[in-house]
Amino acid sequence: MISTAPGPVRAATSYNANSAMGTNLAGVSYWTSEQPFLDIFKTCSGFSTHNAAGTETNEEQYLNLDANGWPISLAAVNEPTPQQFTQVSVLVLRNQPSTPNGTYPAGQYVVRYQGQGTITYAFDAAKVSNLSTPGRDVINVANPTSGGIWITITSTDPNHTGNYLKNIQVVKAEQESALLAGQVFNPYFLNLMRNFRVLRFMDWFNTNATTLSSWSSRPQQSYMTWGTPGGVPYEVAVQLANAISADAWINIPVMADNNYITQFATLVHSQLGGTQKVYVELSNEVWNSGFPQYAYSIAQGQAMWPNAGSGADYGNNWYGMRVAQSCDIWKSAWGSDASRVVCVMGSQNGNPWVATERLNCTLWTGAGNAPCANHGIGAVAIAPYFGYSVPSAWTSQPDGGLTMLFASLYTQNDPSIPVGGWIPHIISQMAAYPPAIAQYHLPLISYEGGQTFVSFPHGMNANNTPNALTNLYIAANSDPRMQAAYAQYLQGWKAAGGQTFVHFNDISPYSQYGEWGALQSIMQTTSPLTSAPPKWQALQNFIAGNACWWQSCAGTIAVAPMAPSSLRAAQ
Repeated sequence: MISTAPGPVRAATSYNANSAMGTNLAGVSYWTSEQPFLDIFKTCSGFSTHNAAGTETNEEQYLNLDANGWPISLAAVNEPTPQQFTQVSVLVLRNQPSTPNGTYPAGQYVVRYQGQGTITYAFDAAKVSNLSTPGRDVINVANPTSGGIWITITSTDPNHTGNYLKNIQVVKAEQESALLAGQVFNPYFLNLMRNFRVLRFMDWFNTNATTLSSWSSRPQQSYMTWGTPGGVPYEVAVQLANAISADAWINIPVMADNNYITQFATLVHSQLGGTQKVYVELSNEVWNSGFPQYAYSIAQGQAMWPNAGSGADYGNNWYGMRVAQSCDIWKSAWGSDASRVVCVMGSQNGNPWVATERLNCTLWTGAGNAPCANHGIGAVAIAPYFGYSVPSAWTSQPDGGLTMLFASLYTQNDPSIPVGGWIPHIISQMAAYPPAIAQYHLPLISYEGGQTFVSFPHGMNANNTPNALTNLYIAANSDPRMQAAYAQYLQGWKAAGGQTFVHFNDISPYSQYGEWGALQSIMQTTSPLTSAPPKWQALQNFIAGNACWWQSCAGTIAVAPMAPSSLRAAQ
């Protein structure tokens, strides 16, 4: 059994000891196709309110919830208008991508719960009454669809004794014993992750939307769902890293105070496996004006240095300072294990000036302050994506534009395409970084990377179906030629002097918002590898053919390879 208990444990796996590849994880939500947890209920997004006809009433703010988010009653609290809702519901397994193996596993699921009340099931699920007992319902999913499973509490604590419905869990029937034994993660998900050396939890922590600042407000393991605005509990992230012997890439909330950072460092140190590293990054893409943390950094810098002048680089200086301070805290908290802490200075691909501004942080004057590079920084990280966009007119070609799109990866076949094509262009940007940061003697790593063909906000037809450009990008990411493109791209990263490469991301469906996932669904075939989607093949082949190439990069092998799971959905 794979241990997921807190503590400095290390799973028995040698798959990723020499891997140069990491992956970002997808955000946890009721539509996630990553499906990382045995308890599927943990992916819901909290309770929504509905009337007797099933119509949503949007009264969630008036729910009478306990500290872990369970409804104590179905009576509204402090609602200024007459209550409309009579029941509360959650969705799981919603909008799962269609694959040749189905949308999600068919068959029986077990719903375990405590308390008294009535739970009903709809959409794909039907209760099997003769197999259900108090505290344990059996539901059957004969034909999984994109509708998913609708779970509704229509009454709770009917005798008004305080014994309300709570601690609901949903698990595939054949995995119930594993859940009861304390396992947290879907074993097939673990098998998919086992070759990755680094797991980046940026989206698991909801980093780009978080407003967390005090440690007491962090997400808790006991909460009814882990698909919250605060993200997945940190203990769960560390357990996952331990389960496959991966290094954990931790993103600190941009507003976190020093106590938050200290407690975060202490928690990870106490629980991460003793041979694993932690990559510590303050927020995500604070250089990116599309994220709220960008404006926050500028405002903080202006408040910090009000007399610096209108031309001062407030955002990058404040960010560099805060990274340096965070690194000092983490290194101190880890004490004799400080060498296992890799403090990451995030930067913008194609613009090494951002990195040097942050590493120098000249506005942070005073003894022991600037340059920020002197505060234990361990790496500069960029996101060298290739692609971005192609002319929509190409979709009128007989093949929908695929030939033109793949040609654009290697040549400038339109004025909108960079000279040399997308991949040579990005490789030249990669190669410009190592000499630009050479004076700091820091390795170049990637926090994200891969292709980035995105049609949003113009990717849908009037009838809310994907338009031709979206369909072109989806088709390209499913095309065998994308495997060859990734192979050239990753070899370019290696030749340019890059080290650990962290792909974005592992498993997520394709849409106008991007085709990020190496897989679209946990249901897709990955064995044999030759039958897997092209990007997944490219990543796994790169791992197998390119043992990490920089000095002292190989990890410690624990015991023996983890046995393949027998619990994968039939294909």
